[in-house]
Amino acid sequence: MRRQEKKSPTMKDVAKLAGVSISTVSHVINKTRYVEKETRERVYEAIKTLGYRPNILASSLRKKITNTIGLIISNITNLFYPEVVRGVEDYLAKYNYNLILCNSDEDVEKEKNYIEVLFSRRVDGLIITPSKSSETRENLDLFREKNIPIVLVDRKIEGLDEDVVLVDNVKGTYDAINYLISLGHKRIGIITGPLDTTTGCERLEGYLKALEENNITKDDNLIYEGDFKEKGGYEGTSHLLNLKNPPTAIFTSNNLMALGALKRITEIGIKIPSDLSLISFDDMEWFPYFSPPLTAVYQPAYELGETAVKLLFERLKRGRKKKKEVILPTKLIIRESCAPPKRI
Repeated sequence: MRRQEKKSPTMKDVAKLAGVSISTVSHVINKTRYVEKETRERVYEAIKTLGYRPNILASSLRKKITNTIGLIISNITNLFYPEVVRGVEDYLAKYNYNLILCNSDEDVEKEKNYIEVLFSRRVDGLIITPSKSSETRENLDLFREKNIPIVLVDRKIEGLDEDVVLVDNVKGTYDAINYLISLGHKRIGIITGPLDTTTGCERLEGYLKALEENNITKDDNLIYEGDFKEKGGYEGTSHLLNLKNPPTAIFTSNNLMALGALKRITEIGIKIPSDLSLISFDDMEWFPYFSPPLTAVYQPAYELGETAVKLLFERLKRGRKKKKEVILPTKLIIRESCAPPKRI
């Protein structure tokens, strides 16, 4: 004989036990209206006693919202991005929203797959660090055709009419290169990010701007296109230090490439900063503990994530239509990895 399944408790059962209306139970669960503390506690106690579980899927279908946001970042191994994620997650938690996190690993095909998955999960909005400008633009059409709000974070796609939150990459790099020039450096190498990303291009722009304003002639041999990964920093440093006339200072365009640069510098036996000065974009909490402590450009990763959600909610909850672009400031953190160039 088949065992009869126990009937799941309903919102009506919770309301009856708590001595309130069904609408009050709904407001308590969904946090859609203020309810007196004593009443809330009775509702929560009834939910606990009955073992009530809201039917999220049914509720989502009725309301046409899921209270879920998708987030696609480009490289979870880069400690910059967990801070961005934390900024997103903390703000969503205040409004009882959930987060689905995806890592594209700078791979446009993985990114495309995650965009399709998040679309099928009916997320209410998407926050994304685009991997490739042109290809990502096409992949995002799935969301754009349904008017599902999108916020680009850390990188933008030129000509795309969506909200974007960035840091001032040009000024951040400009400040770092100017600092090296103030110490007397004229041969300054740069390991850029991929130049099909706006972050890669903008940081190169800041480098070139500083050289131009200080009447230093650009040397293309000192510019190496990296990949925002440790490998790019390692290979870029090898290239720069093997030049007939190598640089006296190197700027890496992110923290992972700084690690690759340091690995190669250590292998060669070069001393920082007496033989070579080194600066990285993207300060990390462990940079002060390096030997020597690494000078770096700080960017507010947590605030990037938090601001992205705020922009998304302006679209979702207030119906804002006009595009917004927010640029957050950077700050040069001077430590001990830079010194005047070695005199020969």
